[in-house]
Amino acid sequence: MRFEGNRSVSKAYKEAVVVPLFENAVTRLSWIGEFDSALHKDIAHVISKGDFKGKQSAMLTLYRPEANFKRVVLVGAGKKREFNLEKLRKLVASVDTAVQQFNVRGYTMLIEPLLPLSASDYIVGKACAEAIVLSRFEFDAFKSKQEKTKKDLNVVFWGAPRGDFNKGIQDGVTIGANVNFVREIVNTPSNTLTPAVLAEKAQAIARELPGLSCTVFDKNKIEELGMNGIISVAKGSICEPKFIILEYDGAQGKQGRPIVAVGKGVTFDTGGISLKPCNGMEKMKYDMGGAGAVIGFMKSAVELKLPYHLVGIIPTVENMPSASAYKPGDVITMASGKTVEVLSTDAEGRLILADALDYAVKNYNPSALFDLATLTGACMVALGNKAVALMGNNRGIMRKAQQYAENSGERVWELPLWDDYSEMIKSDVADIKNTGGPGAGTITAGAFLKEFVGNTPWIHMDIASTAWMDTTERGYLCKGATGVGVRLLCEIIRNWNK
Repeated sequence: MRFEGNRSVSKAYKEAVVVPLFENAVTRLSWIGEFDSALHKDIAHVISKGDFKGKQSAMLTLYRPEANFKRVVLVGAGKKREFNLEKLRKLVASVDTAVQQFNVRGYTMLIEPLLPLSASDYIVGKACAEAIVLSRFEFDAFKSKQEKTKKDLNVVFWGAPRGDFNKGIQDGVTIGANVNFVREIVNTPSNTLTPAVLAEKAQAIARELPGLSCTVFDKNKIEELGMNGIISVAKGSICEPKFIILEYDGAQGKQGRPIVAVGKGVTFDTGGISLKPCNGMEKMKYDMGGAGAVIGFMKSAVELKLPYHLVGIIPTVENMPSASAYKPGDVITMASGKTVEVLSTDAEGRLILADALDYAVKNYNPSALFDLATLTGACMVALGNKAVALMGNNRGIMRKAQQYAENSGERVWELPLWDDYSEMIKSDVADIKNTGGPGAGTITAGAFLKEFVGNTPWIHMDIASTAWMDTTERGYLCKGATGVGVRLLCEIIRNWNK
């Protein structure tokens, strides 16, 4: 599979050429003559007849068997003033999906009319590569007949600058492949992907990548460390909990305190004694989406050679109802020493994250601490599937996340963490309780986690609304797991010193 940007017509694939055109500039075609004069003439003829107007998502295929370039796909890019990186991703993904039907080994996309965007050449190249790699994802591991419908076609982006654009393509392929890896494991059913199997996958990645280490704590070690939030949630399952630590020192000891990312790893969430409704419960295999994102990010960081000391921490459990399960009304003494009254066993993610955050603070003294979690159904109510809920205690890191989220295609939206919300989780019988009542569910979950980070610069990202898609509306994301968080973390950390 070869992706590259260049301005050499001789390196273009002749079997298929894609020509995107803006709706309000559809007649400005002189630049096509630089690529091929005959092609310029044929497209001008089609447009003069009014058969193509550049409307967003419109496509028209021309077959030219006697010409130098055999197939031409005209693609509408919509209004130029409304065009942005996300629309570029969708356009590139839709083009790749359309060309998949052709019997070709590669195609050329004339990207020049879409440039420049407000983003850098690097970001544009990365967006193009990610869109293609993500749009080609297929999950068929559990089908008796595995018939791949997507082909690894080669792509030349004609008219793109070679330097930073091609570096962006290279990194985009790496990141896209790791997002697809995350989608693969998050889509995997929980009878196959248990906490032990997730730990084995993390260990296997560490063995394959020089510079990445993996440590796994078993149940006995977790108990020894007093992580009773993790132990309590896991009590109802025959699958024992695991505590996974991935570490990569890309700074080679030069930058002191590490950046730590914590991911929620509930491999299946029934809700426990506070049982979820059966309708839709089959999706609860995706409740380890935060864990998957941290693994995918750490894998990407090593492969991209990001120059930072990074740690990924994943508490992983299965939340089941049984005679041994923890119960509403229980009081848990956490590893931090705080006591928590359990009002709902379906608010389990914050319990395992709390112990993991406390471990990160005590053992790594992070310069920055992130957590990613499919934490609350309320997040879907608040934001739909359009954005990640963002909270935290450090304005600088919050601004950084907001600034680079747009580049990544994984948008964030800040929710407040005022002291009023911390009041809502105060308990009558313990220090705090694990739910704050029917209102502000996403925020009170964030307020709960805030209790365990102290003064460490920290942000919390609730990915519950974005980790799973029931539609294909994004184009480059199919139904099922999205792998959200990998692109976002990579972009934030890549720009960390900026």
